[in-house]
Amino acid sequence: MTKLGASVSRCSVSGSKPAFGPAFVVALALATGVGVLNAQTSAVPTNIPYADAKSVLDVLRDNLLPPELRSAAPAAREAVWPAWVSRRDQEIRARLARADEDSLLNLLLLGTTFTRHPRVTDLAALRAPDAAAAMLAGRVDDLVGALSGPGGDERIRFARGVIAGTGTTVETPAGRRQAREYLFAILARVTRETEEFARTVAAMSQLDDPVAKLALDATNYRDRGLSSDTSIVPNFAIDQALQDLRTAGRLRPGTVRRVAVVGPGLDVIDRREGYDFYPVQTIQPFAVIDSLMRLGLAVRDQLHVTTFDVSPKVNGHLDAARRRADGGDGYIIQLPLGSHERWRAELIAYWERFGKSVGDDADAAAPPANSGVRVRAIQVRPEVLRSVVPQDLNIVLQRLDGLAPAERFDLVVATNIFIYYDVFEQSLALANVARMLRPGGLLLSNTLVPELPGLPMTLVTHTDVVYTETAVGDRILCYERAR
Repeated sequence: MTKLGASVSRCSVSGSKPAFGPAFVVALALATGVGVLNAQTSAVPTNIPYADAKSVLDVLRDNLLPPELRSAAPAAREAVWPAWVSRRDQEIRARLARADEDSLLNLLLLGTTFTRHPRVTDLAALRAPDAAAAMLAGRVDDLVGALSGPGGDERIRFARGVIAGTGTTVETPAGRRQAREYLFAILARVTRETEEFARTVAAMSQLDDPVAKLALDATNYRDRGLSSDTSIVPNFAIDQALQDLRTAGRLRPGTVRRVAVVGPGLDVIDRREGYDFYPVQTIQPFAVIDSLMRLGLAVRDQLHVTTFDVSPKVNGHLDAARRRADGGDGYIIQLPLGSHERWRAELIAYWERFGKSVGDDADAAAPPANSGVRVRAIQVRPEVLRSVVPQDLNIVLQRLDGLAPAERFDLVVATNIFIYYDVFEQSLALANVARMLRPGGLLLSNTLVPELPGLPMTLVTHTDVVYTETAVGDRILCYERAR
């Protein structure tokens, strides 16, 4: 993210967006289930009360407020607030379905496990319907064929579920035709969205005010499906930010005990190389623990991590991993490095040391022949898995209420999350984060969130990180809760 002329271009969301278009999100988590009740605290998720939201409502201009609240007098706003929060929570969660469609399209275009047809990485080449039909016919047939058969891996089961959600039965010839039409309809929508996004970016480039550019960039995905894609790349930025905070004395050795990770993410296809040869995985909770341990900011067996997500698939994936850890099983993370990556030496060094503080080297999955992809793998130890508790919570509208002082978080990490919301909802999220942080606790995010009067959060520093030789990178912003 750039800010006030910074020379870093932004690589976005709970990981990063695919290089060939922001609408190609990889929001795949293929376990089912819901977030478990947080066993590390007696606090429960609670909707943000009007009294806390009032400080945001009173400050923001009317044009930044939802229509239902914009024209209402303060007393009327308070009366409709609970219903608005409940309705908006349902609307936000409904955005998961569109992200599932985007993930299904990613699998169609980039997957290698169900087809021998070449991957399609150039969206522009698919703009014309005839071209799309010619380039994708074989891949569509192979994917639909895989869906109509029994069993299948987690990705196939996920894709089958997305299509079944439309009422389509792929076991019949008519259902398979409908599935093909559905896939092409998703492609048409994503193509339109990508072109609209390109026009927005072009318009932003014409702005002279860098702050105005930053404000627009911070809400670029407010109308899109909620992606859960992830990679190790933004975790390198968090690692560097934590190192800077330790050097500056804002985080002292052994003092980080409770951490929240908002939107931990799930990865099904590496969005740079686009392969699906390794199992679905989450990375950030373990990456944060790894960095905190490596830097000496946390003490083994004293660190507790809570993840917040609205996706039952994300929460279920983590919950299933925790259950396996109870039986002594670790958790394997595959770390692909593509042959065409122009990662800077610092990021490659992070890739090489990733996971050393939370696990041990493991057998890496074999990439497709002649792909040029290097892979290393880490098996996270069971005790580390058990220190991570998933929680179903909508950070925009909810918080863990009733946290005792000792249960408040020392650190909250939220990379590529707030960009999915508008200024009003970002401000509500900041209020919820503040409610859960201890005095002096820190929030790390790569999205600039408004600092409003009445919210006890202040932007205190930032870390600029460059990922590639072409200057793609991030700005990690550090907010501090008032002491």
